[in-house]
Amino acid sequence: MSASQQFAVLSVELSSHLQVKDYNKEAINSLIDELNAKPYKAELFVGKQDATALITTLYGNIKPIDECLAAKTSHLMNSIITKQNIQFDSDYLSKVIAWHIDCTKKCSDMILPDILHNMQCILQSNPRSGQKFINDLMGKQGLLTKIIMGDKSKTLKNQDPLQICLMAFKCVISLLTIDEDKLNGQSEVNIEVKEQISQIIIFFLMNGSPRTHDESIYCKILISALRVLSHIYFNEQKIGIPISEVIGICQYFILYGLVSQDSKPERIMPAQQSIATTPVKPNPKGGKKQKIRKQRNSAIESLKKEIPVSDRSLMKDVDNFENNSVYRPASKNYLEVQKTRTFWNLTSDSDMSDVENGRETKLIALRSRVRQSAANLFLVVFKMKEKKDIFGYWWALLPDSPDANHWLLDDKSKKTLAFAAVTDPIARSRASALSVVLALLSGSRMYLSQAESSKRNNTSFIPFSVSLGYMITCMHKILVSILDTERSPVVIIVALKCCAALVQATPYHKMQEGLISELVRSTRKFLVYRVDPKIEEIMKAMEKDTVAYKNHSETNKENVSLNDECDDFEEGYSDDEMFIAIESENNDVKIEKDKNTFFFRSWILDICFKNMGWLFRGDKTTRLKPSAIPIILESLQVLSAIAFHHLSDLLQTHIALLGDVLSEMLQHEHQDVVLQSARTISIIGDAIQKMEQQEKSVPLNACVYMWEKLLTHLSSILQNHENAPAKAVVCDCIANIGEKSFKELPSRMQMFCCTLLIGSCSDEEATVRAAAVRALAMAVMYRTLREDICFVSDCGENILRALAEPTLVVRTKAAWALGNLSDALVLNMKEPEIEDIDDDLLLRLLEVSIQCANDNDKVKMSATRGLGNLLRIIKNENLQRHIQLKSLCEVAIGKLLDCASRVTNMKVRWNACYALGNAMKNENLFTCLSGWQSKVFTSLCTLAQDCKNLKVRINAAVALRAPERRSQYGDQYVPLWRGIMIAMENAANVDDFNEYKHKDNLIEQLCVTLSHLCCLLKLSDLPDILDPLIFHFDSAKALYTQSYHKLPPENASCMKILQAAKYLTVDLTPENDIQSQSLGMLQEIFIWDV
Repeated sequence: MSASQQFAVLSVELSSHLQVKDYNKEAINSLIDELNAKPYKAELFVGKQDATALITTLYGNIKPIDECLAAKTSHLMNSIITKQNIQFDSDYLSKVIAWHIDCTKKCSDMILPDILHNMQCILQSNPRSGQKFINDLMGKQGLLTKIIMGDKSKTLKNQDPLQICLMAFKCVISLLTIDEDKLNGQSEVNIEVKEQISQIIIFFLMNGSPRTHDESIYCKILISALRVLSHIYFNEQKIGIPISEVIGICQYFILYGLVSQDSKPERIMPAQQSIATTPVKPNPKGGKKQKIRKQRNSAIESLKKEIPVSDRSLMKDVDNFENNSVYRPASKNYLEVQKTRTFWNLTSDSDMSDVENGRETKLIALRSRVRQSAANLFLVVFKMKEKKDIFGYWWALLPDSPDANHWLLDDKSKKTLAFAAVTDPIARSRASALSVVLALLSGSRMYLSQAESSKRNNTSFIPFSVSLGYMITCMHKILVSILDTERSPVVIIVALKCCAALVQATPYHKMQEGLISELVRSTRKFLVYRVDPKIEEIMKAMEKDTVAYKNHSETNKENVSLNDECDDFEEGYSDDEMFIAIESENNDVKIEKDKNTFFFRSWILDICFKNMGWLFRGDKTTRLKPSAIPIILESLQVLSAIAFHHLSDLLQTHIALLGDVLSEMLQHEHQDVVLQSARTISIIGDAIQKMEQQEKSVPLNACVYMWEKLLTHLSSILQNHENAPAKAVVCDCIANIGEKSFKELPSRMQMFCCTLLIGSCSDEEATVRAAAVRALAMAVMYRTLREDICFVSDCGENILRALAEPTLVVRTKAAWALGNLSDALVLNMKEPEIEDIDDDLLLRLLEVSIQCANDNDKVKMSATRGLGNLLRIIKNENLQRHIQLKSLCEVAIGKLLDCASRVTNMKVRWNACYALGNAMKNENLFTCLSGWQSKVFTSLCTLAQDCKNLKVRINAAVALRAPERRSQYGDQYVPLWRGIMIAMENAANVDDFNEYKHKDNLIEQLCVTLSHLCCLLKLSDLPDILDPLIFHFDSAKALYTQSYHKLPPENASCMKILQAAKYLTVDLTPENDIQSQSLGMLQEIFIWDV
């Protein structure tokens, strides 16, 4: 007879016995034993109908008071439900759970562990079966709650209370997983229940371990408890996290078994002086709430297995690595934390990852898992709380010993994450501790910007900034030590990520010299010997970050040899050689050796090109097999960083070579390589233009060769590829050719570039259209294209078409392009030989600009700039030919006033002020239009006096001096005097710390504006300005004296002030006493003690 038949026969016989009122317990016991003996785990033989009939009979007839039968029945139910792959309905299984709960309440402690274990297994297989009993189990008076609190455990005589507590925790875990498949975002477990469970577990953990206990069971309880907290905090963001207690728990248990500690965790309070003031950003959306991205840390990726969540996209990368440069990480996964094993089945000892013999070995493994669970909870807390909330606890989590070389001797340092990362005997636990360090360091530049190295030693008082500096120095030393001694690739990978985060956040210009040098010495070996492709990829990313600091500028003076004595490139580098440096005292022999060893001035460039398949030795070029795609991507990224920061020092003589290499990379079959190559080209072009702006010598012939080499392949991407991101970047590349190089390109190439951009303005992808219209607007500023009125008109038509699009990103770029186009038209206006654009196009541009001033703030801020320029170029002839143009100009001025005075976005406001000043440079507006002057001057004067944002005040003050003639001010001249002097008084009393950096500039611009008014002063004005002069004399005198002493004589502002002083003291002669008094006070303001 088969197992299935045997089960059916026994089930029928057992059911028939149970139907009898006074059933024979011995017979029942025998039948249940026989059923329990079946191989449920080995084979599937139970039919759903037989199983349902049997289980229904069992929970309906076996009484909880029959403890022996109840225990065996519970085991039988568990075996059938969890091991026979039968899909039971949740409502049906809820009856089984109800029977188990009844048993738990009525049975003795003898069978309590078995009942709880079986119930937990059933709940784990079908969490929704316990949905009806959440309050009965986890409520204030819930069964599991009482067990964890110890109420029920105190009455146990024959069982280990910890064992019972462990089972209770595992039941809680199973019940909480109901939320994994929650519908419509509604949580199945009441938030009050979760809050209470959280409080109970924190209370349990803060009480520490019992005096006498089995540590292996206690470790399993800790793992479960920490996991429950992680699950609750991650899935229920509305729950308030008692951060001081949780940080204390995490810190205590991440060091569990590593160092001698107190018997229980302690609350950790934040350091008050560490609370950084984050600048409050105004709402730029004109009343709409701006979306703010929370900072994310990829270190929590290790929770994927620990926390059963439905959202598996939990911070896959450290996106918030702050970078003010134009380049971005090529590969977003290079900062992912290792995927540690963070979930364990704790029901038996057979679950150990390796074949572990002996209690001590198993205990070591369990302690390690406690530490990893604590690390995971750390990461959840860092995910759910703002970085500013966590920063106050850094003092307790990272070492800040003044003696960084002997930080391990400091008792306080032995309670930090760094101690766990260095001393933990288990590699995965070390990696987990470093993952927490990574989560702390990533995105912390704003907070660590306060750090500095101490100028004095052995001071009794250590400022907070110096304490932060000690912390940074210690972390550099610790990471260097880990990289020098660590052998586990898992730990090395996370340590390198920590290095990348630390480099991003450290203000090296305020730290002691040599910090970054040690990091590079320790990390370079991983680039040369290629221990692991993943390590090399992260190393490339880190080197990209270090490039910005490793220069010989005033900010970081590290005098290191560029290419010290070392072995051949193929062999590796000596540890004392540096990444980059300045000129050193090399003898002729050494220079000759370096020439034979390196082709570039920095060895990192040799590695980058070798990874891309190029090896250079002197005049010889060897082609090699390229590295893996992630390595190529990061090599291009490092090349981008070097081009961005050090093009003139390291790559200027190799621009033609860059053209050869990058033209080949553009033909790569992998689209990510093509995209990153295009980005690198764009950055190189931008860096070359910056060199031109700084009037540095640029190898023009090499630049032209590079662009001729690249444009063919760039055009292929733009014409043929379906890779929209690459096409958008190609448009940026063309935009970054630069005026000088573009002028030297063959005319067919110039026309080709313009045709490509105009064609791309009609691309299917919005990002490509946006990039193309931006590139057109950059090209129209080139003199060769600006003089071509046909191209200017084509550019205008494409901008108008883009501004009518529904896609915001296209309209934003098009509005910026409109500003650039209008700049070009202003420049053309100054050259009479260049013809004007068509009146119809001018009219449409003005109409669309007015419409854009009502659009999204991102569009508004550029539309206002365009409006100001368009108002400036309107001539009297335009107004006469088109009657509607006059009313449009009046509407445009009114729109600029609205943007300057009423919009909440400050950038829109200061752009509008600037645009008003630009418009007032057009004399035709004063002669052909009327009624607007009083509104404009009054509004600008009010803004210059009272606006909280000083950049708005500055632009308003500058706009007020735009009119060149006294007659253009009309009857607003004297009120303007009074307003400017009030603005000067207010500027002297600015007390907003966030705006303080703009205070001197505001005072300077107000002084220059008043000087401009002085140069237009008439004798008849002197009596009218006497009152404001008397009232604000002292303030004006002090501010002019301050500005004169600060400004160099050749400065334009200083020259304007001196011009006003000459006019007042030499050119004006008073005719009566009042004029004499007024002029005398003015002269006194402009006389300074030199």
